[in-house]
Amino acid sequence: MKELEGRVAIVTGASSGLGRGIAEKLAGAGAKVVLAARRKDVLDQVAADIKRNGGAALAVPTDVTKETDAVALFKKAHDAFGRVDILVNNAGVPNFKPTEEMSLADWQAIVDLNLTAVFLCSREALRIMKGQGGGRIVNMGSISAWSARTNAIGYNATKAAIEGLTRSLTLDGRAYGVVASVVHPGAAASGFTQGRAPGAGATPQEYLMSPEHVARVVLLMCTLPPEVNLFDATILPNHQPSFIGRG
Repeated sequence: MKELEGRVAIVTGASSGLGRGIAEKLAGAGAKVVLAARRKDVLDQVAADIKRNGGAALAVPTDVTKETDAVALFKKAHDAFGRVDILVNNAGVPNFKPTEEMSLADWQAIVDLNLTAVFLCSREALRIMKGQGGGRIVNMGSISAWSARTNAIGYNATKAAIEGLTRSLTLDGRAYGVVASVVHPGAAASGFTQGRAPGAGATPQEYLMSPEHVARVVLLMCTLPPEVNLFDATILPNHQPSFIGRG
């Protein structure tokens, strides 16, 4: 029997990069995976690929920044499979603009996706999971939460906030068997690194992790026994610059 046989997982931002890698990994472990992202055509292709490899997947085009969409996502998942055991809040967006040049609209767009959408999806997951006796929420953080990128104030701030949000979820869900975890990846091949494939770069410092590496950590979190929570994990290339070994 596969480790996640019989469980249902929702993965946001599942159309590419880390989200796709995580969805494929959970499906390979036996979970029925509900894929959420805005691009229907790409999402349908991810679902088709998972099914072709023997997994179960349901594509639900969703804009997780919209409350109505977030609520509908969880309703569709529950209607289709009768439960939701795992939520992976992966959808996110970077920003690369000097702080003094950012408009309020720029700031709000980052906060809406990187933080508010995580709250909305987590709230809906908690409502279902409490009623069924437990579940797991995995949030995607970043090492930018404490090793800030230049000209990325919105990204740095929202990823730091994800740590506090995850702590609150773990406390609020503890009496109901719901646990929350956060993964802080370093440089990985994703939508943030378009045009760069995983693997070695010109120097060791340019190495990009494959989404598979991050997905393995998420899978570990999701397959632990209910009494155990790997609350946080940092995964990064060994030569990741500006994180370990700074003078």
